Amino acid sequence: MGNRTSRSDFNETWIMEMPNGINTPGAYEALVYNIKERIEYGAKIIQLPNNLNKIKGNTMVFYWYGDNDHIILATELRVAPEGLIVSLTGKDPKYKGVPPFASQLYDEIIKDTHKALRLLSDTKLSDEGYAIWKKLFNLGHNIMIYDQSNPGQSYKICKSIEDMDQYFAHHNKDYEKYQYVLAEHEEMGDILSIFGLRRARELCGLSTED
Repeated sequence: MGNRTSRSDFNETWIMEMPNGINTPGAYEALVYNIKERIEYGAKIIQLPNNLNKIKGNTMVFYWYGDNDHIILATELRVAPEGLIVSLTGKDPKYKGVPPFASQLYDEIIKDTHKALRLLSDTKLSDEGYAIWKKLFNLGHNIMIYDQSNPGQSYKICKSIEDMDQYFAHHNKDYEKYQYVLAEHEEMGDILSIFGLRRARELCGLSTED
């Protein structure tokens, strides 16, 4: 493995490893299996407030509500150089429409890690799913949206719900390309600098690959 650069860190965090959507088929079962397997092999469970649990590895982090016998809502995140990438999020179907909600989970993860989260804007995102983004916006988090194929020139900080509405439509594959970034205000300044450097490289025709 070669020496890391700002370009490789950017690519690994914001471009590679496409995140999955929320509650994709089989996500809940896969997460329950992964978490219980980690516990079986001796992973340390970190107990956080509000019945939230965490397992932290070198490359993967798991958060879930519930206990070891019954996981209600869980997410799996990959540790990247400049943030955390949400790989899977799943919820016990019996708890559909009732707490805990994914917006609450992401809010607590950001407060626990003080890192940005990267998620996918799903082409099949439902009105219920879209409500997650609006809840996070109303909780005071910055939400940035960008086109993964052209991140430096496409990123946009949402200043209102109306800004977010531009990136949501039913049954439109064009929206599959968008990525969401959730961050605290203190973190967003660094992210803007990172994307600003990427934009300068794209506009100057410089290589964005190592």
